[in-house]
Amino acid sequence: MKSHSILNKNIALKHFTLISMSLLSFLFGCGKRDDKPKQNLPWFPNIDNVAIKVVEMPVDSGYAVQTFLISKERQEVFVLAHNKINPNNTVEERWRTDYQLLCFGANGQLRKRVDLPKFEFNDPAHLWIEHKNLVLFLNDKVRLFDTERLELSEEIPYYAENSFPIKTNLAALLPEEQLDLYLPAREKHLNRCTSVRVLNLPKAGGCVLLAQAADETRTIWSLIDSMDVDKYTRQYGMIEAPLNPGWKYNPETGLFKASDAALVLETTGEVSMGTQLDYPNYKSRSAMQYVLNLDTKTARFATTNRSRKPLYVQISQNDYLSASGSEAWIAYQGTLYRVE
Repeated sequence: MKSHSILNKNIALKHFTLISMSLLSFLFGCGKRDDKPKQNLPWFPNIDNVAIKVVEMPVDSGYAVQTFLISKERQEVFVLAHNKINPNNTVEERWRTDYQLLCFGANGQLRKRVDLPKFEFNDPAHLWIEHKNLVLFLNDKVRLFDTERLELSEEIPYYAENSFPIKTNLAALLPEEQLDLYLPAREKHLNRCTSVRVLNLPKAGGCVLLAQAADETRTIWSLIDSMDVDKYTRQYGMIEAPLNPGWKYNPETGLFKASDAALVLETTGEVSMGTQLDYPNYKSRSAMQYVLNLDTKTARFATTNRSRKPLYVQISQNDYLSASGSEAWIAYQGTLYRVE
């Protein structure tokens, strides 16, 4: 009887082991089963047309492209890159980075570079052209660079409810207390200014107040909410950074299209890539398929959000695709490419 009991226990143990292995195979087999792409286009920066080249634009080792801007005159491409964030750094160091401003010609040649070390990391960061100045909007200041020499021409301080200069230690105050100090200080300053406008930042970056005093010095102040935006827009009016008509969204298909003269970049389909473990959950993954019409040629490619990659490519912040009309500029995963 004792040996029979032991035998039953062994059989039960084998059954439990088999069931456990089956469950593990089911759970973790999902990632393996989906490793085979369910679409047949090359993964960008590879494309399906050998007559078109995709050239990586050089930046310093360890730097990633955050955003870029094509000049309206179609002669230059301005690029903002930052040193890659090290997640192993201390909290104080983790959000500090070295920035670079780069200027490429339409032919892809690097023309100018400015180093901006030890900045607070900003995401998003904004670029646009104001007259003959390249505007770089970061959280502490707005900096204007002469586009010809890429030299700093003006710095505009940026004040927000948790950073504007007062004697009180802001870090020791509750958000409500910070706001109680910020709002009257902002209103007092605006009342002394000769010009005030609501500035609508590009790429859905929100709105701020741009104020100019009698001595022509300028400051920028944060707006708290949509009611704040509406109030000051009615009172002072709004200005916007110039943009090319950008991505057009088709709600019926869920696809996007960007046009720049004869150049067209559009998404043509989203393909399921199954699920992938993104600890602690399994998440659905997709491949996004694109077509680029460049001059008389066409290139097709795909991107995927598997392994935490971005599903979409980036185009210029002012939504231009080309600097000369015969090439396209596309950024993906911190790298800028010239498609020619």
